[in-house]
Amino acid sequence: MLQALNSLLFIIILFIPGPAFTIWNIRNLLLRREDTGKFEVLAFATGIFYSLILYWLWSPRPWDESIWTYGDISSLHEPFSREHLLTMLLLFGVGLISYAFLKSRKEKAAPLAVVLSMSGVYLGILTNVMMLIQLFGSVAADTPFTNCMFPDVVFFMLVPFNYILLAVALLVRVIRDQSRRLQEQTIWEMERKEESYKSGILGNCNRLLERSGNWALYALLLTLPLLCMIMGLLLLFGQKPDSAIRVFTETSDWTLSTKISPPPVEAGAHYLCTVALQGHESLVKPTRMGIRRGEIIVVNRQLCVANAFEQLLEERMPRFHRSLRNFYDTYGYPVSRHIKTPFTADVIYLLMKPLEWLFLIVLYLIDEKPENRIATQYLPFKIY
Repeated sequence: MLQALNSLLFIIILFIPGPAFTIWNIRNLLLRREDTGKFEVLAFATGIFYSLILYWLWSPRPWDESIWTYGDISSLHEPFSREHLLTMLLLFGVGLISYAFLKSRKEKAAPLAVVLSMSGVYLGILTNVMMLIQLFGSVAADTPFTNCMFPDVVFFMLVPFNYILLAVALLVRVIRDQSRRLQEQTIWEMERKEESYKSGILGNCNRLLERSGNWALYALLLTLPLLCMIMGLLLLFGQKPDSAIRVFTETSDWTLSTKISPPPVEAGAHYLCTVALQGHESLVKPTRMGIRRGEIIVVNRQLCVANAFEQLLEERMPRFHRSLRNFYDTYGYPVSRHIKTPFTADVIYLLMKPLEWLFLIVLYLIDEKPENRIATQYLPFKIY
């Protein structure tokens, strides 16, 4: 009972704030109320924090790695390519900082600073729209509704959705306020502002923007140069010029994905299968994929030798093989459930080495074509 209450409390703490803030923001927009900046800071900070926690708990695999059946909590790969993730995070950060500046200083900031901030908000909106598109395709499909990650995917969409909602509303208010100020501006104020800027390109730009009601258009025109500047900076950190696109396309299982992942592999059934899958590649030396009871698994030499030896026992000593199989089914499968780290898998691999050599000696003493038998293990057909 206590455990159930703790689980319920964890769910409430983890999932309630995000939807609650979203409903509150929608309510304010419908009532045309501009909320305080403190609440929005709290909403964004909470949403981002919970999203990071959920993503860390999920620990999704890159597109080029197989999902571990019975080992991973989801059948979905990562929605954003980790190789290009820095680009998406920086664009999201630029949008968030621009939004905060525009929100806090839209009445006092110089027109040029406001327009540049609007360009940053445009980039933020574009980034968050792409994030929503990437995630929404999986939510709309049939699979996630039967997948335990479905609520988490929906939760990941709340932060981008709220940003777009609030950013669009803020841009509308800024443009509306600028139009109102232009209508109320007197001739004396225009002359005073002209005297404030004697020379310089920035001064000319500032006077032009002050007299214009086309801030939205100017901000849109500045978006591409701002994006080029950001991408140029990211090149210094190893990102590619098209990383803003690759972060969505170099993925699998999602809306904009262009990659096809390897098929899922079974983990946690046969302890040597688990060793071949989870051990360090340089030690356990996986060789290929195989099929075991209709499931795709990772195969290495040790696993093939052990299975070839078992197959030989089944052919030559069926009664002894049945006793050995019953023993393994009783004690072998539980062992595989404790192999959860590469280090544990490496230890099991090394402990099995003497038995592997023993199996190999028996195969070479009894079988006519031992290497053929070993090579065809976990294949859908035999070639010897």
